[in-house]
Amino acid sequence: MEHENIEYKGHTIVIENDEDPQNPRTEWDNLTEIHCCSSRYYLGEHNHKNWEDFNLMIAEAEKQNDFIVDVYAYIHGGTALSLGSFHGRLSQGHAQFDSGKCGVIIIRREKMLEEFGKKKWSKKLKQKAYNLCKGDIETFHAFLNNEVYSYNVDDYEDSCCGFYSIKEAMDEAKSVVDCIVEKDKKSHFEQLKIWIKNKVPFYARTTFSHTMDVVE
Repeated sequence: MEHENIEYKGHTIVIENDEDPQNPRTEWDNLTEIHCCSSRYYLGEHNHKNWEDFNLMIAEAEKQNDFIVDVYAYIHGGTALSLGSFHGRLSQGHAQFDSGKCGVIIIRREKMLEEFGKKKWSKKLKQKAYNLCKGDIETFHAFLNNEVYSYNVDDYEDSCCGFYSIKEAMDEAKSVVDCIVEKDKKSHFEQLKIWIKNKVPFYARTTFSHTMDVVE
């Protein structure tokens, strides 16, 4: 599906849905783990058979002093995930019947300490852990709701996919166009130097500029 189509510095940028996005929970190397317990919905890469097994896992994680944050889901024509409850954030009645705690997201203590070269948890390190959890939940939410995007420039002269917001895809596409424009300028100036060195008259330069491809 096409979401945006703009002209930018003489080039066409199109933002579309990524038709084959990677699953960030199974195809990426994450510090976080998402644990859930659901027989109907895909809400994380670690789906426990029942709440008893789930609670045993939580008890062990707490014993190891791992970083644990509750994850909530709102399922109503789609799946929304959040680190906070949906109560008070939805239309009356929706939060009560269509949302609730669906699992947890965990960062193992040993992995976090190793990643950041620390010996123990600190307030600052826990905040980093929370931010990592929040970012990973937002990314997974985008994947579940087909909110992963691609861009193409000038009918696929340049393209890339795997962006988890339209803004991110558009910013990258614009940076590509900026590079193309800068390269065109450099090519033009190199051609101009050749014309000047060979004393090509101005009227001829104008003619040549319309008949020659001076861009490498």
